[in-house]
Amino acid sequence: MSRKWLSVVLGVGLCMASWAGAQAADVIRIGFNIEITGDIPKVGEASKYAAEIFKDEWNSKGGFKVGGKAYKLEFIYQDNETKAESAAAAAMKLITQDKVLAMIGPQASKQAIPAGEVCDTNDTPMISPWSTNPKTT
Repeated sequence: MSRKWLSVVLGVGLCMASWAGAQAADVIRIGFNIEITGDIPKVGEASKYAAEIFKDEWNSKGGFKVGGKAYKLEFIYQDNETKAESAAAAAMKLITQDKVLAMIGPQASKQAIPAGEVCDTNDTPMISPWSTNPKTT
C-alpha cells in the first residue's frame, strides 16, 4: 500500500478517537466517494483495491484499538460517476443513510468541492487524496 493511502486512512483513524467512545457498535464505518464509472474509472478501482487491502490487514489484526476497545473497519463505496452532482449526492447518502464517520474521496477537485460542501454542512470529516483546489486543502 502506498504511503499516501496509509496517511489518509491513519488520518481518518485519528479523527475516530473522540468518536469511538460514543458508538454502540464495534465497527468504524468509513465512506469512499470514488470514481467507479465516468472519465476515470481506473482511479476508483485502484482506490477500492487499496482500501480493501488496508481494511483486511487491520481487521485481521483485531481492528483499531481506541480507548482499550477494538473496532473493525467497514468501508462503504459510492460511485460518483466522475460528476460533481453525483459526488454531492454520494456524500449525502454516505452521511445520512450509511451513517459513515468520515469520508475519503472524491479524488478530483471538480467532484471534491461539492462533496466537501456536503461534508462541511453535516460536520463529517472528508479527505480528498489528490484534489489540489484551494477550496479542498
